Amino acid sequence: MKKLSVKAIVGIALGVVIAVVAAVILVTVLRIDDGRARAIALDQAGGGEIIREEISREGLLSEYSYVISSGDRWYEIEIGGFGNVEEMSSGTGQYIDD
Repeated sequence: MKKLSVKAIVGIALGVVIAVVAAVILVTVLRIDDGRARAIALDQAGGGEIIREEISREGLLSEYSYVISSGDRWYEIEIGGFGNVEEMSSGTGQYIDD
């Protein structure tokens, strides 16, 4: 088995550090905040009033869950940390929390 030189080990370590820093910067730049998540949820529901909001934080990312009431319809919407709609359901009548 061939031994790596100090130069090669330093190069590999530097590459790993740069990759980790780049990943953290990307996550920080691309993630959304609470206000943007609310706007996405309201847009998906076509407007209305937020009657329940939950935020789960895991490391650098958050996941957002909303229940929106609009007229006689309700919407349950889950938004991922980068603004993607993970799950959405709707119904009519009064919303009943499971």
